[in-house]
Amino acid sequence: MNAKILLTLVLPLVFNPGCVSREVSRTPGSYFTPERDRESDRLDPLDVSAQISWRMIGAVEYDDFSIPLSSPDGRFLAVRAGAPPAWSAILARPDAQRLPVVPFEILRLNAAGVESLQTIRGPWLLGRSADEIGFLVEGYRPDGGRRIGRVDWVTGEVTWLIDDEFVNAFATIAVDGTLAWCRRSVDARGLDLMVRRPDGHTWTIKSQFDRSWLDPVIAPDGRTIFALRKGDGTVEIAWSRLTERSRFEEGMQTIPISIRTNDRLVYSMLAPQTGIAASPPGGPPRLIFLHPDLGRMIEWSPDRDLARPFSEGAMAVSMLDTDRGIAMSKDGLFLTELTSVAGGVPTSILLSSDVAIPRRSGLKEDPILLLRPDSGRYELYLAHLNDPN
Repeated sequence: MNAKILLTLVLPLVFNPGCVSREVSRTPGSYFTPERDRESDRLDPLDVSAQISWRMIGAVEYDDFSIPLSSPDGRFLAVRAGAPPAWSAILARPDAQRLPVVPFEILRLNAAGVESLQTIRGPWLLGRSADEIGFLVEGYRPDGGRRIGRVDWVTGEVTWLIDDEFVNAFATIAVDGTLAWCRRSVDARGLDLMVRRPDGHTWTIKSQFDRSWLDPVIAPDGRTIFALRKGDGTVEIAWSRLTERSRFEEGMQTIPISIRTNDRLVYSMLAPQTGIAASPPGGPPRLIFLHPDLGRMIEWSPDRDLARPFSEGAMAVSMLDTDRGIAMSKDGLFLTELTSVAGGVPTSILLSSDVAIPRRSGLKEDPILLLRPDSGRYELYLAHLNDPN
């Protein structure tokens, strides 16, 4: 199976030696980089047995770049096909041009397989989030602004949620309808962080000190928000609460991640974790992201203040519960159990040498959806884990 597109475009990182987790310090200048482990600390996968069983249910064309977007319950899937978007549009840069009209296919999963509901067309990017009503898209206006829409899973109709003269990008939507996104004027570079609550009130944290906001994520509790803040070669994780306006705007805290990154590496931090995969249910509010220096997935929660690394080279994850998940690396699919103590190492067992992006399917018998990129299409598999433990 050819995974070259996924490994080189979506996740363009060098795989470094292993690491263990440590407690995160909030003091300025203390960087969020889990410590390296020793070769002797690594688990022998022969010590534990686990198996995964899957069946192919179909295939769908895609644009050789975008990762499909699932509904929160896993029953629907949106896939962008056609020509891949330009990096200037992906990163919402001032030099971005209008996007080509491309097809978006809406799929529905069930126990029998996959059903194609319909194909719609539009000059849009596939968004980063979805709710039970539909999935988000983003497209440019004739005046240079950029708007945020939601495509209904069933009807395919687009409702424009944010449609004004600003460049609006990187949106996410919560279960209660709270919308978070980033915004700048057409001729500006720095992006502000925006939140619109269900009652219509809008909150703002301005871009400052040459730092720009990116990729907000609302946790399943609806009370916690995460975001990235990018500077000149730097990136930080930020978090706050959504309990009230002053708590959000004045209580935002940041944690340094890297001082040697660039726009594409910052984009890759959350690119593999679309929808609820970035902050999955089943545990405390948490963010799962690809560390730009370590080249592996990391879980961090403000409730634990603990960085929990996945195994070496992990590039996409779907959590099964609080501590266990299916992780993809260039070497295949792994069942991974995260450590619960500072300085511990994750336990990882090879399930398959095939490379596929794991997601939740929402189906009881086969709760795992696997997306295998293959020459401009995704092969779709439903899977379940046979775990003796």
